[in-house]
Amino acid sequence: MNRPPARRVLTLLVVAGLVAVVVGATWKWGVLPVSNWVDQRDEIARLELELREIQASNAALRSEIQLLHTDTEIERIARRDFGLVYPGEEAYAILPQPVAASNG
Repeated sequence: MNRPPARRVLTLLVVAGLVAVVVGATWKWGVLPVSNWVDQRDEIARLELELREIQASNAALRSEIQLLHTDTEIERIARRDFGLVYPGEEAYAILPQPVAASNG
């Protein structure tokens, strides 16, 4: 059974169109969602790591805040940073050695 050439061409065009639609639908509803899912999974992993780092930083800061509420820490910082002393104590500052001039 031989079909006329015009009908054969039309059949090939219809089949090619259907194949294109199937490939396009597969791409749109199959490949792209999987790609988006993989990207989102990677983004979630990155954000979870960042969250853990921030939580660790917050915990360290909370500990530092608690420490700053103690008299011992306040005294240590006052002595170290401001040279404060109790009455009757003497404060000494040790200066760094002068930098030697180079003869160049």
